[in-house]
Amino acid sequence: MTAYDDDMPAELRGLTTRMDPVPAHLIALAKESLAWRDTDAALAQLVRQIDLAGVRGEDLPDLFTFTAGELTIEMEVAVTGLTAALTGQLVPPQPASIRVDHADGPTWVEADPLGRFSVACVTRGHLRLHCHPAQGGPVQTSWTLI
Repeated sequence: MTAYDDDMPAELRGLTTRMDPVPAHLIALAKESLAWRDTDAALAQLVRQIDLAGVRGEDLPDLFTFTAGELTIEMEVAVTGLTAALTGQLVPPQPASIRVDHADGPTWVEADPLGRFSVACVTRGHLRLHCHPAQGGPVQTSWTLI
């Protein structure tokens, strides 16, 4: 092996960072995503998604249902331009603190004693809910694209 062969990997490693660097906002989002994870939270899987847009007109909401153990999170997403409004219900009904993780960062909302919650002006893109119910441990939904 020649000295030229030893230098080649170092030159190639630097090529991608010089020619096509990772955008700064993606690096920031990657770092923030690590801060959002909670290893103690149960993962609520998406069990049903209904897109009503093609049923009886335009701009109808999408419906999502997530479950984790005994807790079900039902959510309606109404999209308007680049933002969306979320309206949801916890089953069984109970108060909870809910963090909505989305492109603009986390937004906190409280579910009332009937388990109802709503969030306006959520930036479209990937989002997830991190629910701290009054009964049981924390529950986190999978990432969902709206």
